[in-house]
Amino acid sequence: MKYGIEFRHLHYFACVAEELHFSRAADKLGMAQAPLSQQIRQLEDRLGTKLFRRTTRRVKLTPAGEIFLRHAQEILGGIDRAVTHTRSISGDDSGTISVSGVHVALSHVLPLVISDFRKRYPAMTVDVQVLGTAQQLELLQNNKVQVAFIRPTNPAGFLKTEHILEEGFVAVLPKHHRLAGKSDLTVKDFAGEPIITYAPTVGASYYHAIMDALRRAGVYPVIVQEVSHTLAIATLVAAGVGIAIAPSWLAHNPSPYLVYRPLEDIPAEVELLVAWQAEEKSRIVLDFVETTRRVMAEAGNSLIRSERLEPA
Repeated sequence: MKYGIEFRHLHYFACVAEELHFSRAADKLGMAQAPLSQQIRQLEDRLGTKLFRRTTRRVKLTPAGEIFLRHAQEILGGIDRAVTHTRSISGDDSGTISVSGVHVALSHVLPLVISDFRKRYPAMTVDVQVLGTAQQLELLQNNKVQVAFIRPTNPAGFLKTEHILEEGFVAVLPKHHRLAGKSDLTVKDFAGEPIITYAPTVGASYYHAIMDALRRAGVYPVIVQEVSHTLAIATLVAAGVGIAIAPSWLAHNPSPYLVYRPLEDIPAEVELLVAWQAEEKSRIVLDFVETTRRVMAEAGNSLIRSERLEPA
């Protein structure tokens, strides 16, 4: 290998970096401390820089060590994904499948999907990340995730997608706001109110759905702040900065400071899609997509309908 750095060097280094203790790392690796220290010194010599600061009391990563750790973890993770992908094509049902999603996918969709999937593949580990649509597309294209749950986006040649569900909207109000006691809110009730809303971002349809609804109702919004995440909206409303319209899944995240009210005059039109590589050959990945398809056909939009919109 170029530079004389081998896989074992990365594995040993990552273990010491995780433990920040040579003796514990050696025990974890099943080897003596002396040869482990020798391997780390050899790696440092080949890199031409120190990766750890060692004293009699502690071990600490140097700035160079922190940078190298990120690269080492990426390489080791890539090897794990490559092994899993290869095994899955050959029929081996063990390994890791990497899945990512926007927040509603992780809170409402993936628990059911993963539970069902693991009944068939109990030896498979499902690695889950919460990410925005743009980040997911990049990782999916680079095969760093195999299945992604995204918002609608421009068609991409490397991608296959299927519709999973559509979301409705709720009003998000401070608990003691004048509108909190009104059960039949409409978008017109937002007239003259300070509103916190979404900044238009890649892959997110919330902004356009909300702005279109306000426009149809003849409401000219007094926007006091734009944010990029639904949980940030909840925080700012709870702080009294303004009121907001948000996707209905937020009502399943109770807060002692907030009241949620359904807004039936905004159509349930924000889609969630499942995406995977168009040329995917892995039986396990394709079975995960099929599991998603089947589970969601049974559950559908009932997953995100809130039965109780006001926390106790």
